[in-house]
Amino acid sequence: MLMKQIKINTNLITSFKQNGTCTLNVIENMDDLHEIEQGKLVGEGSNIIIRNHQNLYKLSKTFSYVNIVDSLVIVGGSTKISLINKILIKNGLSGLEFLGGVPASIGGCVRMNAGAFGKSISDIFEYAICYNHDKGIYTIHKDNAYFSYRNSNFKDNVILEVGLRLKKSNYHDIITKLNENTKIRLSKAPLLRTFGSVFKNPPNMVAGKLIEECYLKGKIIGDAMICKKHANYIVNLNKATADDVLYLIDIIKNNVYKKFNVELEEEVVIL
Repeated sequence: MLMKQIKINTNLITSFKQNGTCTLNVIENMDDLHEIEQGKLVGEGSNIIIRNHQNLYKLSKTFSYVNIVDSLVIVGGSTKISLINKILIKNGLSGLEFLGGVPASIGGCVRMNAGAFGKSISDIFEYAICYNHDKGIYTIHKDNAYFSYRNSNFKDNVILEVGLRLKKSNYHDIITKLNENTKIRLSKAPLLRTFGSVFKNPPNMVAGKLIEECYLKGKIIGDAMICKKHANYIVNLNKATADDVLYLIDIIKNNVYKKFNVELEEEVVIL
């Protein structure tokens, strides 16, 4: 049976709502995994920029679920962080509050070792069931997982399921921390179409500060603009394309390198 395939505008699958087209292959079951050819996986599209005419893959809602066994939380790869946190609150489990307000799936968060407020996915990671062409379906346990700042050894894998080890807590403490983190995140991020941070912070530096000191806030290419509120964000003013964003990224990197001799590394994933 052939995998479901859709030709769509990329504004439907990215938080940046960029203008462009792609072919989206929807993975409905385990059998579909064997049909994956050259292409790239997308989750909730919250930290990606998609070049035009890409061949992409996405896990369906079949892979969205949450099961709890004591302190082990078993989560399908396409499950949204917001849904996981709702279920954790009801079950008195703490440990994922640091991702409050992040519009992402658990698979994407593991792949990039998402983090905030001094914590990251690697702190609570127990295992992941993955798929790739060479190994088929296999499990990576925490002892064999590699995590670093916004990076992991899962990037060539489809993450089908994740196990997280959390701690018992009470409803009030969990909801208070979750709301605090969400409020802080929203206060710093622009309330516009964006994909989150453009660049990783260099060691002992803040990428946004470096960009701001190059006087690049408000710089516009096409319909993409370096955010006036926080310089490490690019916002979509209307129908920004991937090319608009990539042009701005090059401008930022060149200016920061010339002024500070620092090479910025992208946090946003470019497909």
